[in-house]
Amino acid sequence: MKNSVRFLSCLLLCVFLVSCASRPDEGETIRTVLPIEAVDPSRPNDSPIQRTRDNAHTILALSAGGADGAFGAGVIAGWTANGTRPNFDVVTGVSTGALLSVLTFLGPQYDNLARELYTTQTNDQIFKSRGLNGIFSDSLYDNTPLKSQIEKYITADILTKVAAEHKKGRRLYVATTNLDAGQLVIWDMGEIALGGRKNPVQHFQKVLRASAAVPGFFQPVYIKPKKGVQLRQAHVDGGVKEPILYANFMGRSSASKKDLYVIVNGSTRRFNDSVPVKPNLASIAQKTIFELMRELQSDTVFRHYSRAKNSGIAFHLTSIPDDIPISEKSLDFDPKRMQLLYDGGYKIGLGGADKWNTKPPSVLRETGELASN
Repeated sequence: MKNSVRFLSCLLLCVFLVSCASRPDEGETIRTVLPIEAVDPSRPNDSPIQRTRDNAHTILALSAGGADGAFGAGVIAGWTANGTRPNFDVVTGVSTGALLSVLTFLGPQYDNLARELYTTQTNDQIFKSRGLNGIFSDSLYDNTPLKSQIEKYITADILTKVAAEHKKGRRLYVATTNLDAGQLVIWDMGEIALGGRKNPVQHFQKVLRASAAVPGFFQPVYIKPKKGVQLRQAHVDGGVKEPILYANFMGRSSASKKDLYVIVNGSTRRFNDSVPVKPNLASIAQKTIFELMRELQSDTVFRHYSRAKNSGIAFHLTSIPDDIPISEKSLDFDPKRMQLLYDGGYKIGLGGADKWNTKPPSVLRETGELASN
Protein backbone atom coordinates (compact mmCIF):
# COMPACT_ATOMS: atom_id res chain seq x y z
CA MET A 1 0.00 0.00 0.00
CA LYS A 2 2.67 2.49 0.98
CA ASN A 3 4.83 2.49 -2.15
CA SER A 4 3.32 3.20 -5.55
CA VAL A 5 6.13 4.73 -7.57
CA ARG A 6 5.67 2.61 -10.69
CA PHE A 7 1.91 2.75 -10.56
CA LEU A 8 1.72 6.51 -10.11
CA SER A 9 4.33 7.36 -12.70
CA CYS A 10 2.65 5.14 -15.31
CA LEU A 11 -0.79 6.41 -14.37
CA LEU A 12 0.16 10.05 -14.63
CA LEU A 13 2.03 9.57 -17.90
CA CYS A 14 -0.62 7.38 -19.51
CA VAL A 15 -3.84 8.90 -18.14
CA PHE A 16 -5.06 9.45 -21.69
CA LEU A 17 -4.96 5.73 -22.44
CA VAL A 18 -8.18 3.72 -22.16
CA SER A 19 -7.77 0.23 -20.78
CA CYS A 20 -9.23 -2.62 -22.78
CA ALA A 21 -9.27 -5.08 -19.88
CA SER A 22 -12.56 -6.86 -19.30
CA ARG A 23 -14.15 -8.05 -16.06
CA PRO A 24 -16.85 -10.52 -15.00
CA ASP A 25 -20.45 -9.37 -15.27
CA GLU A 26 -21.61 -6.75 -12.79
CA GLY A 27 -24.77 -4.74 -12.29
CA GLU A 28 -26.03 -1.64 -10.55
CA THR A 29 -28.26 -3.71 -8.27
CA ILE A 30 -25.31 -5.67 -6.90
CA ARG A 31 -22.64 -2.99 -6.43
CA THR A 32 -23.58 -1.96 -2.90
CA VAL A 33 -24.92 -5.30 -1.65
CA LEU A 34 -23.19 -6.39 1.56
CA PRO A 35 -21.77 -9.90 1.13
CA ILE A 36 -23.60 -12.55 3.14
CA GLU A 37 -20.57 -13.26 5.38
CA ALA A 38 -19.83 -9.59 6.04
CA VAL A 39 -20.64 -7.64 9.21
CA ASP A 40 -22.51 -4.36 9.05
CA PRO A 41 -20.94 -2.12 11.77
CA SER A 42 -23.88 0.30 11.49
CA ARG A 43 -26.19 -2.41 12.85
CA PRO A 44 -24.46 -3.48 16.07
CA ASN A 45 -27.38 -5.60 17.21
CA ASP A 46 -26.77 -7.85 14.19
CA SER A 47 -23.07 -8.24 15.01
CA PRO A 48 -21.99 -11.42 16.79
CA ILE A 49 -21.50 -11.15 20.54
CA GLN A 50 -18.02 -12.26 21.51
CA ARG A 51 -17.32 -14.73 24.27
CA THR A 52 -16.21 -13.75 27.78
CA ARG A 53 -13.30 -15.84 28.98
CA ASP A 54 -11.70 -15.52 32.41
CA ASN A 55 -13.42 -12.13 32.70
CA ALA A 56 -11.08 -10.78 29.99
CA HIS A 57 -11.66 -9.77 26.36
CA THR A 58 -8.67 -9.40 24.01
CA ILE A 59 -8.55 -8.00 20.48
CA LEU A 60 -5.58 -8.05 18.11
CA ALA A 61 -5.42 -5.86 14.98
CA LEU A 62 -2.71 -6.54 12.37
CA SER A 63 -2.11 -3.74 9.87
CA ALA A 64 -1.33 -3.57 6.19
CA GLY A 65 2.30 -3.21 5.14
CA GLY A 66 3.36 -5.53 2.32
CA ALA A 67 6.70 -7.21 2.97
CA ASP A 68 6.88 -5.34 6.30
CA GLY A 69 4.40 -7.93 7.58
CA ALA A 70 7.55 -9.83 8.62
CA PHE A 71 7.68 -7.47 11.59
CA GLY A 72 4.26 -8.55 12.83
CA ALA A 73 5.13 -12.22 12.40
CA GLY A 74 8.20 -11.65 14.57
CA VAL A 75 6.22 -9.83 17.26
CA ILE A 76 3.73 -12.69 17.48
CA ALA A 77 6.48 -15.34 17.75
CA GLY A 78 8.37 -13.34 20.38
CA TRP A 79 5.16 -12.84 22.32
CA THR A 80 4.62 -16.60 22.31
CA ALA A 81 8.15 -17.13 23.66
CA ASN A 82 7.47 -14.54 26.37
CA GLY A 83 4.63 -16.71 27.62
CA THR A 84 2.06 -13.91 27.90
CA ARG A 85 0.47 -14.05 24.45
CA PRO A 86 -3.31 -14.15 24.86
CA ASN A 87 -5.62 -16.59 23.11
CA PHE A 88 -7.27 -13.64 21.42
CA ASP A 89 -11.04 -13.41 21.36
CA VAL A 90 -10.94 -11.29 18.19
CA VAL A 91 -8.21 -11.12 15.53
CA THR A 92 -8.37 -8.76 12.54
CA GLY A 93 -6.12 -8.32 9.53
CA VAL A 94 -5.78 -6.07 6.51
CA SER A 95 -3.68 -6.76 3.40
CA THR A 96 -0.49 -8.52 4.53
CA GLY A 97 -2.03 -8.63 8.00
CA ALA A 98 -4.94 -10.68 6.62
CA LEU A 99 -2.88 -13.80 5.96
CA LEU A 100 -0.97 -13.34 9.21
CA SER A 101 -4.27 -12.96 11.08
CA VAL A 102 -5.38 -16.46 10.06
CA LEU A 103 -2.19 -18.08 11.36
CA THR A 104 -2.22 -15.99 14.54
CA PHE A 105 -5.88 -16.80 15.16
CA LEU A 106 -5.10 -20.53 15.07
CA GLY A 107 -2.39 -20.28 17.71
CA PRO A 108 1.34 -20.59 18.44
CA GLN A 109 1.64 -23.86 16.54
CA TYR A 110 1.52 -21.75 13.36
CA ASP A 111 4.34 -19.37 14.35
CA ASN A 112 6.94 -21.33 12.40
CA LEU A 113 4.80 -21.28 9.28
CA ALA A 114 4.39 -17.52 9.62
CA ARG A 115 8.16 -17.16 9.95
CA GLU A 116 8.65 -19.21 6.78
CA LEU A 117 6.12 -17.15 4.84
CA TYR A 118 7.51 -13.80 5.97
CA THR A 119 11.27 -14.39 5.81
CA THR A 120 11.82 -16.58 2.75
CA GLN A 121 9.53 -15.12 0.06
CA THR A 122 10.96 -13.31 -2.95
CA ASN A 123 9.26 -11.08 -5.49
CA ASP A 124 8.86 -13.86 -8.04
CA GLN A 125 6.94 -15.90 -5.44
CA ILE A 126 4.44 -13.06 -5.05
CA PHE A 127 4.07 -11.45 -8.47
CA LYS A 128 5.45 -11.20 -11.97
CA SER A 129 5.67 -8.20 -14.26
CA ARG A 130 3.30 -7.79 -17.17
CA GLY A 131 5.65 -5.35 -18.88
CA LEU A 132 4.03 -2.79 -21.13
CA ASN A 133 0.90 -4.94 -21.31
CA GLY A 134 0.25 -4.00 -17.69
CA ILE A 135 -0.46 -0.41 -18.70
CA PHE A 136 -3.41 -1.57 -20.81
CA SER A 137 -4.77 -4.13 -18.32
CA ASP A 138 -6.21 -4.01 -14.80
CA SER A 139 -2.81 -4.12 -13.05
CA LEU A 140 0.88 -3.66 -13.62
CA TYR A 141 1.70 -7.02 -12.09
CA ASP A 142 0.22 -10.50 -12.19
CA ASN A 143 -0.17 -11.87 -8.67
CA THR A 144 -0.86 -15.45 -9.74
CA PRO A 145 2.19 -16.57 -7.71
CA LEU A 146 0.57 -15.10 -4.57
CA LYS A 147 -2.65 -16.91 -5.45
CA SER A 148 -0.68 -20.16 -5.60
CA GLN A 149 0.93 -19.44 -2.23
CA ILE A 150 -2.45 -18.80 -0.60
CA GLU A 151 -3.90 -21.97 -2.13
CA LYS A 152 -0.91 -23.95 -0.83
CA TYR A 153 -1.20 -22.82 2.78
CA ILE A 154 -4.92 -22.09 3.20
CA THR A 155 -6.39 -25.57 3.02
CA ALA A 156 -9.61 -27.32 3.99
CA ASP A 157 -7.89 -28.31 7.25
CA ILE A 158 -7.25 -24.63 8.04
CA LEU A 159 -10.92 -23.82 7.45
CA THR A 160 -11.99 -26.70 9.70
CA LYS A 161 -9.87 -25.29 12.51
CA VAL A 162 -11.09 -21.72 11.96
CA ALA A 163 -14.70 -22.97 12.03
CA ALA A 164 -14.06 -24.85 15.29
CA GLU A 165 -12.72 -21.70 16.97
CA HIS A 166 -15.62 -19.68 15.56
CA LYS A 167 -18.07 -22.07 17.22
CA LYS A 168 -16.31 -21.41 20.54
CA GLY A 169 -17.16 -17.72 20.16
CA ARG A 170 -13.85 -16.41 18.85
CA ARG A 171 -13.89 -14.17 15.79
CA LEU A 172 -11.58 -13.63 12.81
CA TYR A 173 -12.20 -10.58 10.61
CA VAL A 174 -10.50 -9.54 7.36
CA ALA A 175 -11.09 -6.28 5.48
CA THR A 176 -11.38 -5.67 1.76
CA THR A 177 -12.53 -2.65 -0.21
CA ASN A 178 -15.50 -3.07 -2.52
CA LEU A 179 -14.13 -0.77 -5.21
CA ASP A 180 -17.41 -0.66 -7.14
CA ALA A 181 -19.12 0.92 -4.13
CA GLY A 182 -16.15 2.57 -2.41
CA GLN A 183 -17.08 0.56 0.67
CA LEU A 184 -15.05 -1.11 3.40
CA VAL A 185 -16.16 -4.73 3.81
CA ILE A 186 -15.51 -6.58 7.08
CA TRP A 187 -15.57 -10.31 6.36
CA ASP A 188 -16.37 -12.76 9.16
CA MET A 189 -13.92 -15.49 8.12
CA GLY A 190 -15.41 -17.95 10.59
CA GLU A 191 -18.75 -17.66 8.81
CA ILE A 192 -17.02 -18.48 5.52
CA ALA A 193 -15.23 -21.42 7.15
CA LEU A 194 -18.56 -22.85 8.34
CA GLY A 195 -19.28 -23.68 4.72
CA GLY A 196 -22.22 -21.63 3.46
CA ARG A 197 -20.75 -21.34 -0.05
CA LYS A 198 -20.48 -24.01 -2.74
CA ASN A 199 -16.68 -23.90 -2.39
CA PRO A 200 -15.85 -22.29 0.98
CA VAL A 201 -12.10 -22.96 0.70
CA GLN A 202 -11.89 -21.10 -2.59
CA HIS A 203 -14.03 -18.26 -1.25
CA PHE A 204 -11.85 -17.97 1.88
CA GLN A 205 -8.75 -17.83 -0.32
CA LYS A 206 -10.30 -15.20 -2.60
CA VAL A 207 -11.07 -12.88 0.32
CA LEU A 208 -7.47 -13.12 1.56
CA ARG A 209 -6.16 -12.44 -1.93
CA ALA A 210 -8.53 -9.50 -2.34
CA SER A 211 -7.42 -7.98 0.95
CA ALA A 212 -3.85 -7.89 -0.39
CA ALA A 213 -4.71 -6.78 -3.94
CA VAL A 214 -3.02 -3.37 -4.03
CA PRO A 215 -4.94 -1.37 -6.66
CA GLY A 216 -2.97 -0.73 -9.81
CA PHE A 217 -0.27 -3.19 -8.81
CA PHE A 218 -2.46 -6.31 -8.52
CA GLN A 219 -5.70 -7.13 -10.28
CA PRO A 220 -8.98 -6.86 -8.34
CA VAL A 221 -10.61 -10.05 -7.11
CA TYR A 222 -14.17 -10.42 -8.37
CA ILE A 223 -16.49 -11.85 -5.73
CA LYS A 224 -20.16 -12.79 -5.72
CA PRO A 225 -21.74 -11.07 -2.69
CA LYS A 226 -24.37 -13.77 -2.33
CA LYS A 227 -25.31 -17.19 -3.57
CA GLY A 228 -27.52 -17.67 -6.60
CA VAL A 229 -26.19 -14.71 -8.63
CA GLN A 230 -23.51 -14.49 -11.29
CA LEU A 231 -22.85 -10.77 -10.89
CA ARG A 232 -19.65 -9.90 -9.06
CA GLN A 233 -18.12 -7.01 -7.14
CA ALA A 234 -14.51 -5.85 -7.58
CA HIS A 235 -12.67 -6.19 -4.26
CA VAL A 236 -9.19 -4.84 -3.55
CA ASP A 237 -6.86 -4.12 -0.63
CA GLY A 238 -8.75 -3.23 2.54
CA GLY A 239 -6.01 -0.72 3.32
CA VAL A 240 -7.49 1.63 0.73
CA LYS A 241 -10.15 2.47 3.31
CA GLU A 242 -8.77 1.14 6.62
CA PRO A 243 -5.10 0.09 7.00
CA ILE A 244 -5.91 -1.21 10.51
CA LEU A 245 -9.24 -2.88 11.24
CA TYR A 246 -11.19 -2.25 14.43
CA ALA A 247 -14.85 -1.45 15.00
CA ASN A 248 -16.80 -0.82 18.20
CA PHE A 249 -18.79 -4.05 18.01
CA MET A 250 -15.54 -6.04 18.32
CA GLY A 251 -15.08 -4.76 21.86
CA ARG A 252 -18.58 -5.52 23.01
CA SER A 253 -18.22 -7.80 26.03
CA SER A 254 -19.30 -8.03 29.64
CA ALA A 255 -15.72 -8.74 30.69
CA SER A 256 -14.27 -6.36 33.25
CA LYS A 257 -10.87 -6.32 31.52
CA LYS A 258 -10.71 -5.49 27.82
CA ASP A 259 -7.60 -4.89 25.72
CA LEU A 260 -6.96 -3.82 22.13
CA TYR A 261 -3.50 -4.70 20.79
CA VAL A 262 -2.41 -3.05 17.52
CA ILE A 263 0.62 -4.18 15.54
CA VAL A 264 1.56 -1.70 12.82
CA ASN A 265 3.60 -3.33 10.07
CA GLY A 266 5.21 -0.01 9.30
CA SER A 267 6.82 3.01 10.87
CA THR A 268 5.00 5.56 13.02
CA ARG A 269 7.92 7.95 13.28
CA ARG A 270 7.23 11.65 12.84
CA PHE A 271 9.53 12.26 9.86
CA ASN A 272 10.25 10.22 6.76
CA ASP A 273 13.61 11.68 5.82
CA SER A 274 15.43 8.45 4.97
CA VAL A 275 15.26 9.05 1.20
CA PRO A 276 15.53 12.49 -0.46
CA VAL A 277 13.14 13.47 -3.23
CA LYS A 278 14.71 13.39 -6.67
CA PRO A 279 13.75 15.97 -9.33
CA ASN A 280 11.62 13.60 -11.38
CA LEU A 281 7.95 12.65 -11.58
CA ALA A 282 8.38 9.12 -10.27
CA SER A 283 10.21 10.19 -7.10
CA ILE A 284 7.78 13.03 -6.34
CA ALA A 285 4.75 10.79 -6.92
CA GLN A 286 6.25 8.06 -4.75
CA LYS A 287 6.91 10.33 -1.79
CA THR A 288 3.54 12.04 -2.11
CA ILE A 289 1.53 8.81 -2.05
CA PHE A 290 3.75 7.42 0.70
CA GLU A 291 2.95 10.43 2.88
CA LEU A 292 -0.77 10.23 2.11
CA MET A 293 -0.76 6.62 3.28
CA ARG A 294 1.25 7.48 6.39
CA GLU A 295 -1.31 10.14 7.25
CA LEU A 296 -4.18 7.68 6.72
CA GLN A 297 -2.42 5.20 9.00
CA SER A 298 -1.89 7.85 11.67
CA ASP A 299 -5.53 8.97 11.51
CA THR A 300 -6.72 5.38 11.71
CA VAL A 301 -4.59 4.62 14.76
CA PHE A 302 -5.88 7.72 16.54
CA ARG A 303 -9.50 6.88 15.65
CA HIS A 304 -9.16 3.36 17.03
CA TYR A 305 -7.46 4.67 20.17
CA SER A 306 -10.38 7.05 20.73
CA ARG A 307 -12.92 4.29 20.17
CA ALA A 308 -11.15 2.02 22.63
CA LYS A 309 -10.76 4.73 25.25
CA ASN A 310 -14.43 5.72 25.01
CA SER A 311 -15.42 2.07 25.51
CA GLY A 312 -13.16 1.44 28.48
CA ILE A 313 -10.76 -0.72 26.47
CA ALA A 314 -7.03 -0.55 27.22
CA PHE A 315 -4.99 0.39 24.13
CA HIS A 316 -1.58 -1.09 23.28
CA LEU A 317 0.44 -0.32 20.13
CA THR A 318 3.76 -1.32 18.64
CA SER A 319 5.35 -0.55 15.28
CA ILE A 320 8.64 -0.98 13.43
CA PRO A 321 11.32 0.67 15.61
CA ASP A 322 13.10 3.77 14.39
CA ASP A 323 16.48 2.04 14.17
CA ILE A 324 15.18 0.01 11.21
CA PRO A 325 15.13 2.24 8.08
CA ILE A 326 11.77 2.88 6.44
CA SER A 327 11.26 0.62 3.45
CA GLU A 328 11.45 2.38 0.10
CA LYS A 329 9.36 -0.35 -1.52
CA SER A 330 6.87 -2.19 0.69
CA LEU A 331 6.24 -4.62 -2.17
CA ASP A 332 9.91 -5.55 -2.41
CA PHE A 333 10.09 -8.99 -0.84
CA ASP A 334 13.76 -9.05 0.10
CA PRO A 335 14.49 -11.98 2.47
CA LYS A 336 17.41 -10.14 4.06
CA ARG A 337 15.29 -7.13 5.04
CA MET A 338 12.35 -9.31 6.05
CA GLN A 339 14.61 -11.29 8.39
CA LEU A 340 15.78 -7.98 9.90
CA LEU A 341 12.15 -6.96 10.43
CA TYR A 342 11.24 -10.36 11.86
CA ASP A 343 14.14 -10.25 14.32
CA GLY A 344 13.21 -6.70 15.36
CA GLY A 345 9.61 -7.75 15.91
CA TYR A 346 10.64 -10.87 17.81
CA LYS A 347 12.68 -8.76 20.23
CA ILE A 348 9.68 -6.52 20.90
CA GLY A 349 7.34 -9.47 21.37
CA LEU A 350 9.80 -11.19 23.68
CA GLY A 351 9.74 -8.11 25.90
CA GLY A 352 5.99 -8.42 26.43
CA ALA A 353 3.12 -6.11 25.50
CA ASP A 354 3.27 -4.24 28.79
CA LYS A 355 6.10 -2.19 27.22
CA TRP A 356 4.08 -1.12 24.19
CA ASN A 357 2.73 2.40 23.77
CA THR A 358 -0.62 3.00 25.46
CA LYS A 359 -1.29 6.09 23.34
CA PRO A 360 -0.77 6.83 19.62
CA PRO A 361 2.51 8.55 18.67
CA SER A 362 0.55 11.66 17.66
CA VAL A 363 -0.86 11.99 21.18
CA LEU A 364 2.46 11.21 22.83
CA ARG A 365 4.18 13.91 20.81
CA GLU A 366 1.54 16.50 21.65
CA THR A 367 1.84 15.73 25.36
CA GLY A 368 5.62 15.68 25.27
CA GLU A 369 5.75 12.01 26.25
CA LEU A 370 7.57 10.96 23.08
CA ALA A 371 10.76 12.60 21.91
CA SER A 372 10.87 13.82 18.32
CA ASN A 373 13.02 11.86 15.91
